[in-house]
Amino acid sequence: MHGWALDRAGIRRVEVRVDGTPYEARYGLPRPDVGKDKRGYPGGDNGGFEFRRDFASLAPIRHDVAVVAIANDGREAVLAHKSLVPPAAMHRASALLDARPSLATKQFTFLMMTSGVVEQMGAAELDTHYTGYGSRTMRVGMSVPILYLRTTRGAAGDYAFDPDFDLSRKCKDRPIADDNLSGVIRYSVAHHLPVQFIMNGGIWADASCDIPAWDANDMLEQDPANCQWTAQNEVFPDDYLKKLPGSTNSPELARSLTYNVYASRVRAYKRRNLQAAARVIAAFAREHPDLFVGIALDADTYMNPFYMQSGLFKLFDYNPGMLKQFRHWLRGDGPYAGKPEPGAPNLIAYRRAKPLTLADVNRLARKHWTSWDLVEPPRTFPGAGGTPLAGEPLIWDDPWYQEWQVFRQHIVGLHYDELSAWAHEAGIPKDQIFSAQGFIKPDDDAKPIAIRIQSRGQNYDTSGVSIEGSIPRYGHLGAIIYGEWYNMRMEQPNSLFATFGRLDPGWAIVEFNPTDLKRPTVLPVYAQAYHAFRDMFNNGASEISAMAWNGSNGIFVGQPGYVPYTSWLNTPAEDAMRDLFVTHADVPRGALLWTFGSAQLADSDGWTAQAGKATPGNAHLALEPSAGSVKLHSPSDLVVRPRTIDFASLDFGDGAKPARAKLLARVDGSDEWREVGVSADASRIAIRWPAQWTKGDTIVVQLGIDLAFADSAGRARLDRVMLYPSASQR
Repeated sequence: MHGWALDRAGIRRVEVRVDGTPYEARYGLPRPDVGKDKRGYPGGDNGGFEFRRDFASLAPIRHDVAVVAIANDGREAVLAHKSLVPPAAMHRASALLDARPSLATKQFTFLMMTSGVVEQMGAAELDTHYTGYGSRTMRVGMSVPILYLRTTRGAAGDYAFDPDFDLSRKCKDRPIADDNLSGVIRYSVAHHLPVQFIMNGGIWADASCDIPAWDANDMLEQDPANCQWTAQNEVFPDDYLKKLPGSTNSPELARSLTYNVYASRVRAYKRRNLQAAARVIAAFAREHPDLFVGIALDADTYMNPFYMQSGLFKLFDYNPGMLKQFRHWLRGDGPYAGKPEPGAPNLIAYRRAKPLTLADVNRLARKHWTSWDLVEPPRTFPGAGGTPLAGEPLIWDDPWYQEWQVFRQHIVGLHYDELSAWAHEAGIPKDQIFSAQGFIKPDDDAKPIAIRIQSRGQNYDTSGVSIEGSIPRYGHLGAIIYGEWYNMRMEQPNSLFATFGRLDPGWAIVEFNPTDLKRPTVLPVYAQAYHAFRDMFNNGASEISAMAWNGSNGIFVGQPGYVPYTSWLNTPAEDAMRDLFVTHADVPRGALLWTFGSAQLADSDGWTAQAGKATPGNAHLALEPSAGSVKLHSPSDLVVRPRTIDFASLDFGDGAKPARAKLLARVDGSDEWREVGVSADASRIAIRWPAQWTKGDTIVVQLGIDLAFADSAGRARLDRVMLYPSASQR
């Protein structure tokens, strides 16, 4: 390593700090070229430095390197941040994969969200920035929005989707769209860069600027009949709400298209254009299967909730078509009885288990409606944001409101089902279709987020969002995650990511940043991203899409204009991603791996000692046997499906090695521990799952590891614990 450093006060020394440990570089080498360009600095002609050192003995993990110049007056300046990755670090799991080459198809993808790929160089250097970090199972790609209702042939062409949309077209002072589909495909092929297409025709698709001459969303929203209505039958101007945290400046989000099945014009445009784009993508996928990651459907599909953030309480959607569908859903007739009107879908698969009579409805609503045409959901909300009137129940406890809540959750689930069905009909494989639903931690006084479509009683507007309703029938859950996911309370005793893994083994994170949008100026720390990536991978996520490659750069932290929630490059989260790629090199998706932190973090990963001692170090657990024994328990919220896991492996560093290792497990709903494997070689423990565990969807929630050491054994160092997937599913 070599370079130069100058300061008006003179340079005392240059240090290379590896994981914080300083090593002095050789400073004062001739650099006449620098002296000529930087006149007036002390020692200007001799400001060069060089650093050479053998780090072969470093642990096989990624090490953080900082090059620091120290001036004579004590001031420090970081000249560069680099990574040091010993070659062995990228091959710790290679032999296992060599023996099971079919598992190399179980790839985990880290996608960089970006835009302006062709015209604005929005993906510049993405194909080279992480050179050396990829492996057979870990890859980097890009995730790019395709606005399938905005990039069209315009009014003259009936708003048909245009894959070659002219990006020079403007809406006021900004481009109508930053990308077209053909350009993104060409860029992916030219740079051999895997790509996920964010197929956005939802609330964010037209948020930047109103241009009804080209955008079908904007055109359709001109007619209030196509829009979501408030309980007061209001349809607000699109720009009524501004300056919400997000990646779009001054978004136009107050006017959103309705999801009811009788909005035939809305549905026709959306289906036609989504399928036109999907057919182009399907052809690309067939020709370049190694480059196609998937598609993510309309981001944030919900009943518009933003008015809760502006001090107003406005519930949606009271569009007449939605009320009509609500009545059919309640009584189980019309489309829910397999008798849809022309243009509406057959919804018999969504029919209530127990349809209601008018008498049932009157009892629930405490009304005296004489016909179904009079039935409607609540339009007043006692106790929502204030004190209820005397004698009135809180709206959240009102059984009639709860029917409306469940219906809205059904509607959002139905819309994702339809979007996924349309995309699948056009040729996109189900395993490569994802929703794009946002999940934000409820306030401290709020109940947990709804897990099931049938969940009811949340003391806030769910906006129709549930986890189950975000899993499309022809695809997988795609979650949008910002902020405090790690302590989000749930309706059941499982974490958010464990809940995702239980409901959908093929789920994905389609948009991620560790910044909390409720505190958008607070900078996330490394540990937040490390914990997120560990738990996402171990709970079965197939990808993580990071916001954002072309967002704010971390080197500008604290400067005007820096936005944490769109920042990725040179952030602690990027460091955590690099560590993930090194520790998980050649580890197939479907494995579970605990690395006990990294060179930057000492972490127990939730493992605790039941006998002996276990002290977290940087990328290891320091074990101290008691009477020759160490007993460890894993976190108690695992999602391990026995039929998918073949064996366990333990990596020990310097120090004592166990004479025997035993693996135990307990399943969902049971406190009984069962021995499932024992070995004299802890590097591999063959698992003999009980036969009944490999049938159905049994879930192991916790592991135990019993290690037996010689009585005279001293400290041991446990570097990794891994559950390895089976090459053939049982």
